[in-house]
Amino acid sequence: MLDTLNYEDLSAQVNTKFLLTETTDPIELELVEATEPKITPRQEVFSLIFLGPKDLLLPQRMYQLAHDRLGSGTLFLVPIGQSEEGIRYEAAFNRLIKPAD
Repeated sequence: MLDTLNYEDLSAQVNTKFLLTETTDPIELELVEATEPKITPRQEVFSLIFLGPKDLLLPQRMYQLAHDRLGSGTLFLVPIGQSEEGIRYEAAFNRLIKPAD
């Protein structure tokens, strides 16, 4: 379900927790940013930035995530940086709005 939601649905959840559920102990990721979407007549492009634990680097790949309001789904996460707060991950969305003629 997460992978089919739009920018408005997802950006409303900034500062909430998502759980990576495919490990023995679920890993908590906080949605810390939703970049402003770039919208053209044919597509919508935006990113979600998550903050994870600083002592666990997740490799880039598809992950099963769950959220108490949005449900669960699979997102492709890419590590993009590390700070004292933790490791940041990006999920990029590039959606067609209107099929090409």
